[in-house]
Amino acid sequence: MATKEKWVELFEGVIGRKPSPEEFMAAKAVDFDLKSIQSIAGRSQKSSEQPTNSEITPEDIPGKEKVDEQAVFEPAQESTLKQTSEQVATPQEIWLTAFHEAFKRQPSPEEFQMAQSQGFSSIPIHSKLTEKNNPSQLDIKKDKKQIFKKKVVLSGLGLLILISLIGSFFYLSSVTGVKAVTDKFAMAIKNKNYDQVASLLSTDSDRWTRAEAKNLISYLNRKDINIETELSNIEKSNGESSFTDENDNQILGVAKTSKKFGIFQEYRMLAYPVKVRITTNLDGATIKPGDKETINLKKDTQIEIGDFHFTEQDFLLKGKTEIGNIETKIKLDLDKAKDNQLDLSLKSEKKQLNITMPKETSTATGYKIIVNGKEAGDSLSPEVQVIPDQELEVYANFSMNDVSFTTNKEKVVAKDDRIEVVLTVSNDVVKRIKEVEASQKAKEEEKRKQEEKKAQISIFLSDYRSAVFDSVSSRSNYFSKYYDTSSAAYKEMVNWTTGGGVQKAKIDYYKPGALEIREVREEKGSYIVTTYEDFTVYYIDNTPNSVNRKNKVYYLKPVGNSFVIYDIQVSEE
Repeated sequence: MATKEKWVELFEGVIGRKPSPEEFMAAKAVDFDLKSIQSIAGRSQKSSEQPTNSEITPEDIPGKEKVDEQAVFEPAQESTLKQTSEQVATPQEIWLTAFHEAFKRQPSPEEFQMAQSQGFSSIPIHSKLTEKNNPSQLDIKKDKKQIFKKKVVLSGLGLLILISLIGSFFYLSSVTGVKAVTDKFAMAIKNKNYDQVASLLSTDSDRWTRAEAKNLISYLNRKDINIETELSNIEKSNGESSFTDENDNQILGVAKTSKKFGIFQEYRMLAYPVKVRITTNLDGATIKPGDKETINLKKDTQIEIGDFHFTEQDFLLKGKTEIGNIETKIKLDLDKAKDNQLDLSLKSEKKQLNITMPKETSTATGYKIIVNGKEAGDSLSPEVQVIPDQELEVYANFSMNDVSFTTNKEKVVAKDDRIEVVLTVSNDVVKRIKEVEASQKAKEEEKRKQEEKKAQISIFLSDYRSAVFDSVSSRSNYFSKYYDTSSAAYKEMVNWTTGGGVQKAKIDYYKPGALEIREVREEKGSYIVTTYEDFTVYYIDNTPNSVNRKNKVYYLKPVGNSFVIYDIQVSEE
């Protein structure tokens, strides 16, 4: 909606005059709606064609300065009521209030200007025009004016004092009550300002650290506690209640401190402690709670070690077991606390680890499980000697394709008889595993191809030997397709079989023996094949002769899906 000044300005432009007090009040009732100007002016004209004394505007008075319409026409009582507990009434507002109480009406523009010129220090008994018409009453009016002035001043001072007292009361109440401290605590949690949380929980004799404050809030969040709601419940009870968990542990509340000015009660946040008692079967056992002094424990005797902040924290336990000395961290298991009391049984016993390896290590071998720096076994379910609630650091060494790897170190707490441990590997290890697997896959693929090629070559050479043996028996050439016919090796074989070589050697036939492919090497597009061969030579007189070739080397060129021989070297060694 429009401002008062804008409405008055537009009224003058539309109607051609300033609004009367009645019109101003009508406009105020509709929140100075600019659309209401004509209707308000119309109602005023119908009710009275002649302006009354209260309708006279500052412009109608010769020689008078412009009067503040807001100050003149706004009701004094309403103006006074708008003052808050923290504000102080102005002289103008005090004057308007006093005038209304005296005459049960609003001042005319002349009366307001007269008071303004006097710094709102006095209230006229009547208007200036009336005084001019009755000069004989002037002295009486002056006396009454002075008396009334004193009453107004005293009334105004009393009102100022009352307003100040009320404002102070409300202010001090707002900064000292239960709500003030719970709201501040809730805001610190919302903003994750753990330093402030720690400060609000601390006293001169009991200091909270930032880490402890964060652990407390983390614990409550993990338990799905609506902290804001619980703080609201404490505020609604005016600090008489506290937040208590499902195990009847008091956790948060407020406590009274001093009274400001002996009236306003102040409060602070209160975090209830947990009392810890320990029983152990260890010899020479000691425990060190955080940064506090070390406490000696008695074997098989329950010892109360003190009150501690209700947060998850580490205790350092030292002692002797049957398998040697032990030094380990013990975590306070707050889930076991009841009625703000926690009993710890620190007795050494064997428990089984159940190791789950990451999926990237499905083909891993050679496991070595390391627990708290010591090898615990080579299986994924080793047994370890531990203390209940002992913190364990677990990792594993393993091999993949003859390459060694190590998992990340994982921390677990020994709570149950079977301790579940899920191990992970770093991104770098995952990358290395993939590289090793890719390399191994490539090697296997190459080996597969070599085996396939070796088998193909073996079939080729076996068929070739059969063709040569048949050619020897018949003195013919059945082997030409197995040769590069332009090679010296081919010509040599032709001379041997059909050129009289076999006949001169008085050989009747060959009886096949072993054919073993010892090595296949690829070199510059050719295959160099080393074999072991043996066979029996039968002569025309039926005399047999066993022959073996320990290192016979064939040089093959691939042709289509087969090969041709372009050289043969025979070594008896």
